[in-house]
Amino acid sequence: MKNIFFVLSFIVSFNLWANSTMLAVVNKSDNSVSIIDVNSKKIIHTLETGKGPHELALVADGKYAVSSDFVGGNSLTVFDLVNFKVQQRIDLSQYQGPHGIHVLSNEQQILVTSGPTQQLIKVDVIAGKILATVNTQKVTPHMVSAAENSDFAYVTNIRSNTISKIKIDDFSLQKQIATEEMPEAIKLSPDGKQLWYGANKSGLVTVLNSTTYEQLAQFEGFEFPYRVLFSGDGSVAMVPDFRRHNIRFFDTTTFKELGGIDLGEQAGPQGITLDEATDTVYLSLNLQNKVVAIDIHQRKIIESYPTGNNPDGIVFFNSSVNP
Repeated sequence: MKNIFFVLSFIVSFNLWANSTMLAVVNKSDNSVSIIDVNSKKIIHTLETGKGPHELALVADGKYAVSSDFVGGNSLTVFDLVNFKVQQRIDLSQYQGPHGIHVLSNEQQILVTSGPTQQLIKVDVIAGKILATVNTQKVTPHMVSAAENSDFAYVTNIRSNTISKIKIDDFSLQKQIATEEMPEAIKLSPDGKQLWYGANKSGLVTVLNSTTYEQLAQFEGFEFPYRVLFSGDGSVAMVPDFRRHNIRFFDTTTFKELGGIDLGEQAGPQGITLDEATDTVYLSLNLQNKVVAIDIHQRKIIESYPTGNNPDGIVFFNSSVNP
């Protein structure tokens, strides 16, 4: 019996260890990524990025992550999340200021914006190759979004008050959509029917029909609607406000506001990601050097985790490291 108990205990411990839930978050001021074990609430690895990292995305079924090294880095850094090491750094010196990232359905290729060169770029982050570019013909493209298996990507042009619609397969510019002032945050709903964007100068979040561009809803009272994220089933949209230090929740069917959370004085919420299995949101608080976990349905903070200095882009993943 003792031997059986020992074996069972070992198997349980092995599975818990081998399938740990993790967060990875960029630290802007440290030029690094913190790998955080959700269970122990500790930073277990710190990996070096290029200069000025801002955004972070998972690729290759969660085996790798990629950061956009925005402020002086002019590169993408690819991280091996199995062995917790820097895999490679992809030179984007021809396309400076890489920022917004969208992962394509093959999970090996990404779309990334370059504000100074007005480009949207397609990159194979495993092969380390630039595959295609398209000029948005507008000033300061910054964030990019598309739905899963979508034919089109949408890019916010901060200084031109437009969204550029790009056809993904041939990388052609399809349309310029007029927006409120200083659009940054953008997210296409999971079903591809609603296009949500935030306008920093106007302090508005607007919902458009992604086919007709008809305005479906508009929400006021923001100062800096930094990002938009949907719940796994697409029924709830969440918008962190960097300057009001809160996060607000909206029903995507009725367009009613469901509530919000005050994140505390000088929180500075920025990067946001989702654990779909538990409907838990992880939000980086840039000015408090931590990440908070939020229960979407109860709309309350349930945990917090340490980071480096000035965290932003963040991803959630399950570690599959073998002991």
